[in-house]
Amino acid sequence: MEKIKPNKVYVINKSNFVSQASVIARICSTLKYAEKDPIDPHIFLEYVSKGLAFGKCSIFVTFNEKQKLSSCLVFFIKNNPVKGKVLWIEWAWTDGKSLKLGMKVFKKLEDLARKLKVDRIAAAMTRGLKAVYKRYGLTVAYTVVEKKIEGSELNVE
Repeated sequence: MEKIKPNKVYVINKSNFVSQASVIARICSTLKYAEKDPIDPHIFLEYVSKGLAFGKCSIFVTFNEKQKLSSCLVFFIKNNPVKGKVLWIEWAWTDGKSLKLGMKVFKKLEDLARKLKVDRIAAAMTRGLKAVYKRYGLTVAYTVVEKKIEGSELNVE
């Protein structure tokens, strides 16, 4: 693997995901220890590997000056019968420290949306809405509801 360049937005997609396996592994190992919402690295790896292999999703990932994970976006294009073509952010994580780098990632996402003639970018968020709402020019378009099913907790070790 080449040395990771800080503050660069890396794209992982169907055409390069096999050669980027070590980067995906770094994402998993970092997020396993996330203080809020740690992920199960096995489920994440299975999810993104299948999505990448079939061309269903892509990943934007950035690293900071210390070559530690700074942000990660997993996204795909969906055709919504009401909203049109949507670039949907399926999952996102940031260390919350690199605001300029976060803006760079979102700008790259907007550029990709224009290139693909996507009507809008959308995401569901559990936290950080206030932090990103105005910064990225977001407006409320969806309401997401959920019901937790008792006894189905996922244990991350």
